Amino acid sequence: MRSFRSSACALAVVVVAAMLVAPTAAGAKSEKRPVTMVTMNVLHGLFCPPETDSCQAPDRVELFGQWLERVGCPDLVGIQEVGARLGELLPEVVPTWCDGEYEIAWAASPMPDRSMVLTRLPIVEQGALDIANVPWEAYWVRAKSSQGPVDFLTAHFASSSNNPPCNENNCPPVCPAGTVTNECHGIEVADFFSKRPGAALTVVGGDLNATPDAVTLTHLRDAGFLDAWLESGRPECDDTHRAGCTAGGTAPDPWVGMNTQEGAGFDERIDYVFVKPGKGCTVRSKAKGFATTAVKTPVNGIWWPSDHGGVYSTLRCA
Repeated sequence: MRSFRSSACALAVVVVAAMLVAPTAAGAKSEKRPVTMVTMNVLHGLFCPPETDSCQAPDRVELFGQWLERVGCPDLVGIQEVGARLGELLPEVVPTWCDGEYEIAWAASPMPDRSMVLTRLPIVEQGALDIANVPWEAYWVRAKSSQGPVDFLTAHFASSSNNPPCNENNCPPVCPAGTVTNECHGIEVADFFSKRPGAALTVVGGDLNATPDAVTLTHLRDAGFLDAWLESGRPECDDTHRAGCTAGGTAPDPWVGMNTQEGAGFDERIDYVFVKPGKGCTVRSKAKGFATTAVKTPVNGIWWPSDHGGVYSTLRCA
């Protein structure tokens, strides 16, 4: 008959061995597959000469797909400025990218400047967010991921070409009278997500037409959103290194450098991935530029998919 002491010793050995082999709860959480995402303004081409087919939209879409596959087919892709021609092309060609794993989510509205989400993650919910004034648009999905539920919104905020001040007729009550539309968009998005609990990660990605010091972004930061680019330790865009710059430049319209290897010469940052961690999540971010360099081989003379660069980000909860 085994003694109580020998049984206790054996049990202790088993417990210690299990502690050495089994990961801790925190360790197991951090090992879950991160969520990868891209945001990109693809240029609607509305102001391109008719004979150019929206500044060679088919060729630019081909380059965009090449870039997505080049970075490993991100889980979530937010696209802005889906004009009429791009609205025809993308539903046709997206199924040919990344082994056909992308599902398209968008409103397909008659507006000339639409937002679209591509997702490889299962969609739980989706919908359009009616942000103030025409033609600005936002679209969101809630998707399942290994990190937990992810709310992902892609948006095109107002530019200087159509940025009227708010009044009782053109903006929702959450935006004070006199607030310009671009700032109102930041308020609206922050307010929308304040009413949507339960996400492990809430992400706002898009061409927000706001430089890093703009009050529009202050509303997102005040609501708990973090700038994935800066959280990754990346330097701010400036005229010296140009890293992180996603728009601007001096190349003339309508091609804005897309048909040259030099490109537009990006000199400002207005495209972002903002992330808000959910309860119990300390977010870890890695970010880099997306389509911020010329391709090695142009497609019919086109070197760039758009007049914008995008942002690629990897997010996880630690």
